[in-house]
Amino acid sequence: MVTIIPSCPSPVLQTLSIDDGLGFFWHNRPDLQRDALLRIAAQPKSRVTIAHNADQKIVGYVTITQPDADTRWGRDQIDGLLELGGIEVAREWRGLGLSDALLKATFGGGMFDKEIVIATGYRWCWDMESTGLTVREYRDMLNRVFERYGFKFFETDEPNIAWYPDNALVARIGPRVSPPLLARFNGLLFERLGSDYTTSEFMR
Repeated sequence: MVTIIPSCPSPVLQTLSIDDGLGFFWHNRPDLQRDALLRIAAQPKSRVTIAHNADQKIVGYVTITQPDADTRWGRDQIDGLLELGGIEVAREWRGLGLSDALLKATFGGGMFDKEIVIATGYRWCWDMESTGLTVREYRDMLNRVFERYGFKFFETDEPNIAWYPDNALVARIGPRVSPPLLARFNGLLFERLGSDYTTSEFMR
């Protein structure tokens, strides 16, 4: 049995441990990963959706945070612009629809309908070792999952994304997003007119 908790509060997170199949982003350091989830859950504009099993072990999660201030998306701390910072399902729990369930719980009920939530896809952050998929196949698989919850591809000249054709920027524009917020987001997409970077190959 798996329990999904959207917007999981820190006191509940503190009662849970991390499944051994998680931890790709933290080099299999469950202590660091748990601390990170607790830190995110404690932030006022952040949300952590978790899936835990009957043994009270977290087997999947989604995090929504403000973009890092060191990035293009977070340097101005735009109110209403958020980032899906991580989505992960423990290896032995994959293929059961948990990623869908986590995203449905995260965005269900009108949550984030007034916000723009971006997600940056970097091929060096993908746990493909056990999938047998190529980079492009793995990226397309992730796209199919995100697309069901309103995410769309956006071209950008942001170097970390545009440098590699298999990297991507996707964003969910909430149905109640204000025109000024949308305009500020669109203004971030291209800042280097005439740049050699392009995501056009990615879009083919």
